Amino acid sequence: MNSDDIAALTRVAARIEAGEDLTTELMGQEGVPVALRLVIAAVTLAAADMPVNKKSITTIAPAARSATYRDHAALLDQAKAVIPALVQAQLGLAGTKISAADLARQLEAAHATIEKERRLREEAEERLKHVAAYARELHWQLKPEYEARVREREEKVRYLRLVPGGPEEDEPGIGEEAHQRRSAPSKER
Repeated sequence: MNSDDIAALTRVAARIEAGEDLTTELMGQEGVPVALRLVIAAVTLAAADMPVNKKSITTIAPAARSATYRDHAALLDQAKAVIPALVQAQLGLAGTKISAADLARQLEAAHATIEKERRLREEAEERLKHVAAYARELHWQLKPEYEARVREREEKVRYLRLVPGGPEEDEPGIGEEAHQRRSAPSKER
């Protein structure tokens, strides 16, 4: 923006004060650049305690919406993000309180954080699904080998069992004496 743009804006303001309506044609006749129109619209919305978004900016900026979205998308995004903070800072110097524009900006930031966290959760769930599928596949691949080892171990291991008519039944007291030795507390420390 240069002094010619400011002069064009001043001429528009004078014509409006004289009774003309604010229109796209009036802004075009005086040569006010679209970027300047958008910035002023964003400042106006923020100062009026109204939500600052692309639609509201283009509605009050006197500018063609589709061309503005196409040619000035970055400016619209930046204006809706930073202009409310600037206006709030300037109004703060005048002693005013928080506005709807600032609350809308905070809400938009909260929504962005929530969306980011949802995306991270979905990515983590996808990784977990992959790991679980890998573990299941590995389990099914290793299951036959594990079962073969268990069968082999059962075939090799001989389980001991008491034989009827063994030494304990032939000589009473032998079993009791061994049992007493095992269960008696040790006197050594």
